[in-house]
Amino acid sequence: MSLISWLLALAGFACLALAMEDHHHWLVGRRPSRRWAFTLRLLGWSLLALSWAAAAASWGPALGSIAWCGLLSVSAGPLVLARTYLHPRRR
Repeated sequence: MSLISWLLALAGFACLALAMEDHHHWLVGRRPSRRWAFTLRLLGWSLLALSWAAAAASWGPALGSIAWCGLLSVSAGPLVLARTYLHPRRR
């Protein structure tokens, strides 16, 4: 269950990052529309909520919340490193 929670948090943070204009332009090459940015934000927060639910189902609500905070840190790391060190190729 912790792997599922981690993957959901990673996907949620990726959606939240893509909802931001700078990150979306960096990856896609254009600014997101207002509707698409709203959809990505809604999807990102929903995935983070599902990530907490998976952690709470696995470890219980008290310990799952604490473990979820650690999973959030671990899941944000690859996204920060990717944004810092990778440069997407433009065609």
